[in-house]
Amino acid sequence: APAVVLALIGSLAGLVWISSALRRNDSQGWRYGVFGLAGSLITAFIPLNQLRLYVISPPIHDISTDVEYAPPFIALLPLRAGATNGPDYDGMKLVQYDGRKTHVAALQKKAYPDIKTDGELKKPAVLFWHAFETAKRMSGWDIVSFDEKTGMIEAAATSPWFGLTSDVAIRVKPAGRLGARLDIRSKSRIGENDMGMNDAIVRDYLKAVK
Repeated sequence: APAVVLALIGSLAGLVWISSALRRNDSQGWRYGVFGLAGSLITAFIPLNQLRLYVISPPIHDISTDVEYAPPFIALLPLRAGATNGPDYDGMKLVQYDGRKTHVAALQKKAYPDIKTDGELKKPAVLFWHAFETAKRMSGWDIVSFDEKTGMIEAAATSPWFGLTSDVAIRVKPAGRLGARLDIRSKSRIGENDMGMNDAIVRDYLKAVK
């Protein structure tokens, strides 16, 4: 709220500056006013866009490709000490949305139907190391642990704007006789509504790992 108020004051000042410069036929002053107005509008846009995302996003903060057996957090548990959101998967948690109560897993399927398990015709070891190398390339990710034997990769993903942290668990396991299955889960440490942050983390990773 303070950022929006200051940005609106800055925008008003920019308009006054431009108007004054135009009356004086001051081209340099007019340019300063335009730059100031543009900067103020950008400053206002960032928090207002966050508010827009909060309004349109479902009130969930735990996203998983496997809503039945979501990948667990293990190595990340010490780093989550003090987090307001617990480490357990929220799939069966009831939330209020559109005037009715529904489970997080059901709401995720409705809001993000494209978030689902990725099966590959690759050996588990091949898919695991491909998944690990992809995780290393993800912007804002810090790898916490990886273990080929368990097929688990865990990382902390930090947002660029506000420094919010989501914990990520990736699991690779055999599927069928020839292939392997990759699942990923992302959960915010704080906040009820992630404004689509964890959905974006999961979707960006699945796109990168292809």
